[in-house]
Amino acid sequence: MRLRLLLAPSLALACADVSGIENRKTAGPATAMIDLFTSCYLLRTDVGPVLVDACWRPDELRARLRENDVSPEAITAVLLTHAHQDHVGGLPALPNARLYALPDEQPVVDTYVKPARPIDEPLRDGQVLSFGATLVRVYAVPGHTAGSAAFLAGSTLLLGDNALVTARGALGPVPRDRSADPDENVRSMVALADRLAAEGHPVEWLAPAHSGGVAGGDALRAFADANR
Repeated sequence: MRLRLLLAPSLALACADVSGIENRKTAGPATAMIDLFTSCYLLRTDVGPVLVDACWRPDELRARLRENDVSPEAITAVLLTHAHQDHVGGLPALPNARLYALPDEQPVVDTYVKPARPIDEPLRDGQVLSFGATLVRVYAVPGHTAGSAAFLAGSTLLLGDNALVTARGALGPVPRDRSADPDENVRSMVALADRLAAEGHPVEWLAPAHSGGVAGGDALRAFADANR
């Protein structure tokens, strides 16, 4: 199922050449699960499935999990890139899930997650999570929201709403009116590119939530060079 992101008032509307997102598209260990114009990602680990974000609508999330032969009850961890409604709306479908997020995201969680709940597992910038043999590195990238995060799962960088991929395969910022602090968002992405290079972590896939992904880390480096 391939969707051109012109369907609803989303991050993509202000960017006419956003690449299409594709349900069940794999990017390294991550599989995209699409709900309208938003994708959350399924990570299969040897200790069970993990989600990066929880999509938007509970029934749609259940359907996407069924397509991937995963029961909602099997999900015990949801890593939040941020807590806007289209990323947390599916949480009621996941009775056993614990919520992992940076502490600065708690006010956004309070706004969109009902009934109210604290973040179950507060994350730290630079933390490395181990799900069996699958390592997930946590990066704070404030700007879209105060507690926005990106996750490097293996060599796949899951970006949430911190950037978009254009139809030409370039990385671009999200529309300015969709971020709490768009200039900080861009600075955070530049800093992330520099940090990944300094740490020596290869990036084989860039996987945003509101566009298709792109192979390799060249697009991230080009974005950083263009926005210094």
